Amino acid sequence: MKLINLRKSLKQDFISVGVDEIDVDYIISEVLGVSHTELNLIDDVTNEQLNQVNEVASLRMHGKPLDKIFNKKHFYGLEFIVDENVLSPRADSEILVEKAINIIKENNLKSVLDLCTGSGCIAIAIKKNVDAQISASDISTKALKIAKLNAKNLGAEINFIHSNMFEKIENKYDLIVSNPPYIATDEIEDLDVEVKSYDPLLALDGGELGLKYYNIIHDNAKKHLNDNGYLLLEIGEDQKNLVSSLFTDFDLLECIKDYGGNDRVLVFRKN
Repeated sequence: MKLINLRKSLKQDFISVGVDEIDVDYIISEVLGVSHTELNLIDDVTNEQLNQVNEVASLRMHGKPLDKIFNKKHFYGLEFIVDENVLSPRADSEILVEKAINIIKENNLKSVLDLCTGSGCIAIAIKKNVDAQISASDISTKALKIAKLNAKNLGAEINFIHSNMFEKIENKYDLIVSNPPYIATDEIEDLDVEVKSYDPLLALDGGELGLKYYNIIHDNAKKHLNDNGYLLLEIGEDQKNLVSSLFTDFDLLECIKDYGGNDRVLVFRKN
């Protein structure tokens, strides 16, 4: 089959079901093992390639995100393995990583805990950019398996801890960073199918009002932070006031907006 005809046909199919047509070229590039630029140099696809492309395209049109189809996601300039056991990294979480790196460097911090690490993307991205000891914890053994594999592949030395929040955390740290589950339980059904059907519920459900894990962090963070230690939290776009009101016994230093202009990261310091 002529590649130009395949691209045109699939893009029309994608548009008809409300999926971004740009995904077509990504899928074809991945299946054929070529760059997007090289697609323009290819005239025909084999029947085997056609079948593979159509199979993946069908998954995408039924809502499965590309990162869960190809089991990889780029985040902070690094490629991470992802599957159904971990939340796929979002670009907005790079705001959290960037701020953590800056605070670590500016204050010569030596120890960091990434709570609810999932794929390990936040801990690993930080470790690749600072000279500090990084620990990362998660309740899910399946998530930790992926996180450890990512750390190995990317050459990042991380101390992984299997723990339900702070239960198995024994040390104190200069910085605690976390992107905890923060979607209110009754809002999960309204999420896009790409999220609610392919990201683990454990990584999404933040209980009533989405505050369950922020309450746990508040009740435990101080005893696991060194004097003047920092606490960085990713939040939902409408949660700034709700979350910051829980941490009135900390100093709120800053609220950082994401790429879309929404409140995304709260920066606290132990007082």
